Amino acid sequence: MTPLTASGTPPASPGLRVRDLARTRGTAPALRELLGAPVPQALPHAPHGFALLPLNDPERPERPEDPDGPKRAGAPEHPVEALRTYPLPGGPVALVRVPRPGPGDRRAQPFDPSALLWLRLGLAEGLLHSCVGHLGDRPSGDSTVLLQPLVKAQLAKAAAEQAEFAAWLGGGLADGVPASRLRRPHDRLTRNGRALLRLFGAHGFMAEGPGGVAHVSELLADVHQDVEGAR
Repeated sequence: MTPLTASGTPPASPGLRVRDLARTRGTAPALRELLGAPVPQALPHAPHGFALLPLNDPERPERPEDPDGPKRAGAPEHPVEALRTYPLPGGPVALVRVPRPGPGDRRAQPFDPSALLWLRLGLAEGLLHSCVGHLGDRPSGDSTVLLQPLVKAQLAKAAAEQAEFAAWLGGGLADGVPASRLRRPHDRLTRNGRALLRLFGAHGFMAEGPGGVAHVSELLADVHQDVEGAR
């Protein structure tokens, strides 16, 4: 029997919580949820030794998460090297290099492959929401760009693709599937995000806006996907 929350509704699955945070608050809060703690005991280990991690939580400044910050009790034992920082809506994230774990080392574990897809779906849905708002504010003649038939058709296509993907994930078809076999679903999300960026116009290339969100979403797939194993 499925347990109920105090409100009498079934609790949201981890993937749905990650998706909701990615859609409404951004990449960093969703990554914190995916990691399971403000400062994880085990860093996520990607196949080629890289990971994307959230930096300081502006709502919890007393609990720094900067990979280059001071160590303290409860912090990860793995030394990491921050390669690049991405200032995104919801807080910055950093691309870091994580040493490969040795044989039998269980401290560094990969992200759950299906949860990573939920996170990327949430980011794509957030991009769609932002795109609708952006185009609705752009005048075009006596109307707005949003109401142009071609633009409406492209937005409808992007929304339909996301709804179809959500139904596929919600059906549990990605649960327990290794990351090496999820390359095509990630490619679908990448194409969806790039199609939305084109609708943003020049605004879509802003590193601190939609362009940065889409780029980091693609990086999440690249660094946490065993490309060699997929061949």
